[in-house]
Amino acid sequence: MKIFREDGYLDMGAIMAAGYPFTIVCGGRGTGKTFTALYETIKDKVPFMLLRRLQTQIDMINKPEFSPFKAHERVFGWHIGMEKISKNNSAIYQQEDNGDGYKNVGCPIGYTAALATISNMRGFDASDVQRVIFDEFIPEKHERPIKNEASAIYNAYETINRNRELNGEKPLQMVFLANSNRLDNPLFMELRIVTRAERMLKTNQHLWTDDKRGIMLVMFSDSPISAKKENTSLYKLTGGSDYAAMALRNDFNTEDTGSVKAHPLSEYNPVVKVGEITIYRHKRGGQKIYVSAHKTGTPPEYGTGEIELGRFCRAYNWLWLDYLESQVEFESTMCELLFQNYFR
Repeated sequence: MKIFREDGYLDMGAIMAAGYPFTIVCGGRGTGKTFTALYETIKDKVPFMLLRRLQTQIDMINKPEFSPFKAHERVFGWHIGMEKISKNNSAIYQQEDNGDGYKNVGCPIGYTAALATISNMRGFDASDVQRVIFDEFIPEKHERPIKNEASAIYNAYETINRNRELNGEKPLQMVFLANSNRLDNPLFMELRIVTRAERMLKTNQHLWTDDKRGIMLVMFSDSPISAKKENTSLYKLTGGSDYAAMALRNDFNTEDTGSVKAHPLSEYNPVVKVGEITIYRHKRGGQKIYVSAHKTGTPPEYGTGEIELGRFCRAYNWLWLDYLESQVEFESTMCELLFQNYFR
């Protein structure tokens, strides 16, 4: 499957048409993720919900001055308007000029909502919504975290999807879009695809699917549009910086790491597996600890839910103390980031 169109922008039409219930797309800024996802959704008359993480973000895009549909009006001549339907949500309408300004036409084509407040919508009938476009699902460093964020995503899906599959209908499609900020984000960690995503970037693999779980993961660092953007003013200014690497090449933020070395696992005994990493102790004893994405043996295992991680941290808090004393080494930067996050 080709993920880029002839003009170099991302082919969100083809990506969404594959029909995976959980479609995750990560790439550089300005590569057409949001614009083409909204365009293809509206063009194909798919009722949708536009989701952002925080209510403040939704409040902003609900205003005409900051509407994500202004670009569609400029390019296609479409007129898309928002109308408040509750304290936190707006309905999205196509509009026509009736001689007295642009007015809403027909039923809503979509809605807006925030992950942080969507729990207030339980009881809202969203049976007409067939696709959720979750824009900027990876939080930036300065953004307020949402407690149990991955669980909030699952609850949002359940709130909208309801029992449609039990009634023989297609499942809701949730399309996740983001620029590259952190691979160790709440969704990737909960789905345990952090190391998968890292491997895709390192090998320039654009597409990975898990049919059993209904996941399509699209990762790209070589967008034709990003290549052109390197010669624009901002990226001339920031060339070689972490920002440019993130915005253009989909390089994820990996600060606060550095204890990465390669060791043969044959020299180590497994201590515990948590999430996507296995923690080992050197066979010769002492405090030499090594963390790998590969599992050998049958160590105790812990999941990544709040209770499971609490149990892990309580039983193995000595590992965190070893880490603070520089006694822990890692197979990769991602292993170190996961280690840090699991102890948080």
